[in-house]
Amino acid sequence: MKVEIKFTSESEDDGFEGSTTVVRGNIVDLYGLGQAYADATRAVGFTYVNNVGFEQDDGSMVFSDW
Repeated sequence: MKVEIKFTSESEDDGFEGSTTVVRGNIVDLYGLGQAYADATRAVGFTYVNNVGFEQDDGSMVFSDW
């Protein structure tokens, strides 16, 4: 699967206008999806984010590997 995440900034809220797009291909599991979200989050300035987690139906957690 290919994931494309786009953030759009507006000058009124963010002080500038523009966008940031992160594209990741070959996503085959939740680890890869979490890594894509974590990378995108850091790309827009949340540099303190280390991991993104998903809670599954059975209550277990899957985290991205950074």
